[in-house]
Amino acid sequence: MSAKVLTLFGDETPPEQINAVGKSRAVKKKEKQPKEQKEEKEEKKPDMLDGWKADKQYYSIGEVAGLFKVNTSHIRFWTKEFDMKVRTTRKGDRLYTAEQIRELRAIHHLVKERGFTISGAKAKLKANKKAAMQTVDLKQSLLQLRNKLLQIRNQLG
Repeated sequence: MSAKVLTLFGDETPPEQINAVGKSRAVKKKEKQPKEQKEEKEEKKPDMLDGWKADKQYYSIGEVAGLFKVNTSHIRFWTKEFDMKVRTTRKGDRLYTAEQIRELRAIHHLVKERGFTISGAKAKLKANKKAAMQTVDLKQSLLQLRNKLLQIRNQLG
């Protein structure tokens, strides 16, 4: 029986069903959970920027780090590495606009979720920054829509 996984790029065969040559080093799962329990866990997984609305003009570095669930040192490092011009107070605190937070979201997606190196993420953003940011926005929108549809399905069934 061949199962297909629907992704943004079309149907793909799950990696565990591809016949690989050589010994498998993967750890076998102890027991499978019923589908209903898996779906509940997926719904409870918090989205990185779920419910975030750009209601303020500037956000502190602590607020931004809280949105991405990373340390403030990550945000400082990305700001420096990607040459982002952020506003600072007289005291030296960094302040980020909503547009800069969207750019940081694209960086976070490339580095933390897709596994790019810093130099690889720089190259990807430099080649087409607008398309990379739109891809992340589209992914977030589709995930939110999927979660809403799952909630509706659970309420009906």
